[in-house]
Amino acid sequence: MNEKSATVGPRCLARIRQSGFTIIELMIVVTIVSILAVIAMPAYVEYATRSKVSEAMGFMGEAKTSVSEYFYTNNEAWPISNYEAGLPGADDYDVFDFVKKLEVASVAPLGVITVTLDLPNTPADNKKLSLVPSTATGQIVWTCKPADTDGVEFKYSPANCRN
Repeated sequence: MNEKSATVGPRCLARIRQSGFTIIELMIVVTIVSILAVIAMPAYVEYATRSKVSEAMGFMGEAKTSVSEYFYTNNEAWPISNYEAGLPGADDYDVFDFVKKLEVASVAPLGVITVTLDLPNTPADNKKLSLVPSTATGQIVWTCKPADTDGVEFKYSPANCRN
C-alpha cells in the first residue's frame, strides 16, 4: 500500500459532514425545559402540600370517632380534653410526619377537633384545620374548615373541606 493512500487529504475532510447539535439548538432546548419547570413547579408544590394536609385528615377521622363515642355514651356531653376522648395528648402527635398537634377543644365551642400541621418550607406550616360538630339535626354532623386563627389556606385544604 502506498503511504499517500492511507492519509486523508483536505478534499476528503470537506466531504465529511459533522453531526450533532449546535450550541444554539442546545440553548433553545434548555430554555424550553426551564420555562416548563417554572410553570409546573408551583402546581406541584400546591399538590404536594394538599396531599400532606390530607394525611392529617386521617388523624382527625380517628379523633372524630372517639369524640362522637364520648358524646353518645356521656349523655350528649362533649369531651373537654384529648384524654377524656380517649386520645393521646395533644403534643404526642408530633412524632408523625405532617402533624404537630391534635387537640379537642376545652373551651366553647366544645367538641371541635383542631390539628396543627407540621409542613416546614411550605405556606401551610403551623397552620390549623378544624372539624366542627353540629347536633342541630339530632345526629352529629361534622364540618371541616380552616381554624378561625392561623387557618390553612383554602387552596391547601383537602377536597372534602372545600364546602
